[in-house]
This record gives sequence, C-alpha cells and structure tokens, in this order.
Amino acid sequence: MAIQEIINQKTGEHGYQVRVKGKTRYFSIKKHGGKRASLKLAKLAEKELLDALGIKNSRERLPSQGLGKRNTSGVLGIHIQWRQYSDSSVSYPYLNGCWKDKQGNSRMFGFSVEKNGLRKAVEMAIAKRKIGKLPVIDVDEAVKILAEQLKS
Repeated sequence: MAIQEIINQKTGEHGYQVRVKGKTRYFSIKKHGGKRASLKLAKLAEKELLDALGIKNSRERLPSQGLGKRNTSGVLGIHIQWRQYSDSSVSYPYLNGCWKDKQGNSRMFGFSVEKNGLRKAVEMAIAKRKIGKLPVIDVDEAVKILAEQLKS
C-alpha cells in the first residue's frame, strides 16, 4: 500500500499521504471530516493514480518505454561484466542480468562468453528473461550491439 499516516508533532498536522511513482497527494484529517473519511479518500486517490499509470500496485514497475538512463550495454536486462580469476591476470567477459522465477523473486544469471560464445550466451540470457516474462530484444540485434562493446 502506498498510503502513509503523517503526524507532525511541531505543527499538530495529522493526515494521510498517498505516494505512487513520484506522484503524491495529502489528505488532512481535520479538513476531510475525520480519520476514516480521509483514509477512504486516500485509498480512492491511490486507485486513481495506479489506474492513470496503468499498474496494479505501487511495487509494480511502470511499463517500459525502452532502455533506462543507467543502461550502458544497450541491451535491456543484459550487461557485460569482466571477471578475473584470483590466480590469473586475464579478464573474461560474462553476460550478466536478471530474471524472475515462478514465485516472482528476482534472480541473477551469468553466462561466460569465452565458454559459450557470444551468440549462445545471448540466447541463454534471453531465454532466462523470457522465463520470467521480462521484456527482451531480438537475439541478432543483441549480438550485434554486444559484439561492438566487446571490441572496444
């Protein structure tokens, strides 16, 4: 639930605040006729905000509009990580990312590019993301993008 009871000791203000994905609304208990009435209005406002955003609850992610601003690989949900074994000075590329299991828990994966080859590692990574019903891009497109990164 995205509703929080607010009690300000200094000003004596008491009410409920609804927060959903950066949007907030506040309902004062004094102005809205008591605790139950303001809580009821807060629940209605939460439902309105969720409906406007097209999500079912405040923990759900917003429908993706493409890559996020922190994505550096250019491939949704997959990135390259260079790993180094403790007894070696050579680094090896891995494709890392995340997926969700049947219970909806986030899980991580890592596939060696050296061991599997880039195309097979991308196929395995995309297959993991499809299991969790997460958005993916075309395998050929992902291989092309990631191959460019591995060259540099």
